[in-house]
Amino acid sequence: MDTVEHRSQDAPAFIERALSHLAALGMRVGWSGHADEYGQAVSGTLTIQDGGQPHTFSAIASPSNTKADVAMFPHGRDTVLISERVTQTRAQQLKDRGWGGYVDSSGNASLRGDGLVIEITGQSNSRSAQQSTATAPFTRTGLPVTFSLLAANEHFGITPSQRALADSSGASLGTVNRVIRALRERTPSFLEGKHNELLRRSALEHEWISAYSAMQPTAWPEERFTSDIWKKPSDLLDVSLPPAALFGSEIAAARLGAPIRPASVLIHLSGNAGDRRELIRQGRLRKDEQGMIRIRPALCKNPPVPSNNRTAPRLLVRADLLLEDDPRIDEIRTQFFGDDR
Repeated sequence: MDTVEHRSQDAPAFIERALSHLAALGMRVGWSGHADEYGQAVSGTLTIQDGGQPHTFSAIASPSNTKADVAMFPHGRDTVLISERVTQTRAQQLKDRGWGGYVDSSGNASLRGDGLVIEITGQSNSRSAQQSTATAPFTRTGLPVTFSLLAANEHFGITPSQRALADSSGASLGTVNRVIRALRERTPSFLEGKHNELLRRSALEHEWISAYSAMQPTAWPEERFTSDIWKKPSDLLDVSLPPAALFGSEIAAARLGAPIRPASVLIHLSGNAGDRRELIRQGRLRKDEQGMIRIRPALCKNPPVPSNNRTAPRLLVRADLLLEDDPRIDEIRTQFFGDDR
């Protein structure tokens, strides 16, 4: 008989489905949820018993699993991911990032223990296809609003008015209203009170980074250039960019004092065509798919906070570094820009 045990409150449906596939193999499976939250994710303990001694794994359970999640969620060699759907690409990233394995609600699993080996791939289930973040704060139009809110709250200590959020993000007041309403109606809520006091900022930042990382390649695609003046990334460390341009990723970290040697230069560029022409003229830039200079459309119409040394806000720099997908810079990212761990 299939057996799934719970030693805490009822598990979300995707955990139930994932565990039921293991139980269908004749194993006794247990799940105990913990109080820790990371955005939509929760921590817990997964226990599997196949006739002998039980095998216990630390676990992070999240309905979605982006590349940023794989890097941000706290994990070690004994930590497994429980999710809706883990693709083979994501499974390889989990392995590369030092996870202990995974279980998904489609029936795929990769687990190792003393005397235990579970390796199941190729299972699919349309009901449990990986969910996109479709709520208003994390859509293509909502992400700039949520970003403006988070950046301004960190810098000024308050949540801006809806008109101020519209002015900085470039979104309509209707979009801002939908984002604010969704953040207030979440359970548990992210905003409360007359002045929309921000709660659980770390959790909201995690969800924002996860959604932005998934959308950036198509929503804010970047172009690469070679410069006739700037021959290596360090040449730009003391350059004064046009007002509409902000440094991101490794070059931003370096300008803020992080011990990192940038391999490329990411510039977030907002404003009109004249600003773009000015930057291209300043560096004598030429399009080059292998060029070290990357220009990415700015997330917002206007910077939500004053820039520090012409760098993007901390949250965006942190997301940029995660998008580099380079485990070598994880320690620097955590030290200088914070993490959910």
